[in-house]
Amino acid sequence: MAKQHQVRLMAAVLANPSRVGLIAAVLSTAAALSGCTTMRQPAAEVPFYIHANFDEAAAQAMLAPGNNAIKGNAFMRQKGGGVVTCAGSSVYLTPATAYAIERMKLVYGPVDSGYARRIPPLTPEPPAYFSTGRSEKCDAQGNFVFADLADGDFFITTVVSWQVASAQQGGALMQRVRLSGGRIVSIVMSS
Repeated sequence: MAKQHQVRLMAAVLANPSRVGLIAAVLSTAAALSGCTTMRQPAAEVPFYIHANFDEAAAQAMLAPGNNAIKGNAFMRQKGGGVVTCAGSSVYLTPATAYAIERMKLVYGPVDSGYARRIPPLTPEPPAYFSTGRSEKCDAQGNFVFADLADGDFFITTVVSWQVASAQQGGALMQRVRLSGGRIVSIVMSS
């Protein structure tokens, strides 16, 4: 149907060559008749910009030994009701510096806790940010512990994922924790 319309348009333009659209019609008709189509390439994802600078010295100071601890569990519930934990996955403790706070807002939305199906591209990503912090492994039940922590605010992040056919399911979880006074804080992370 589209080719018939373009052929008629071309015939009409050729009957009156003074028309301005002659070249456009010829090119359009030639492309349509030859089977050429213009395919749009997906646009490259533009990274979110983090305005705060990463203060490595402040982050290192927040990691000084202390007498607080965080005990936690991370899991997600599947549509069918099954529970998947973070078993075997790394759990990360990150000091809540200005850079980390802005980063968590961009990835997870709210700053207290959140879920992200995927982590969007971010910039800048200073290498020191990734090497400043602590990590533990989740046990088979999805439990983890960070001991000997100083007073302060920290982010706990992990990934809970599983495969369904060839599709990756799950996502990343984040919880902000405030420590003070030698307490053991228990958290449950879920979407």
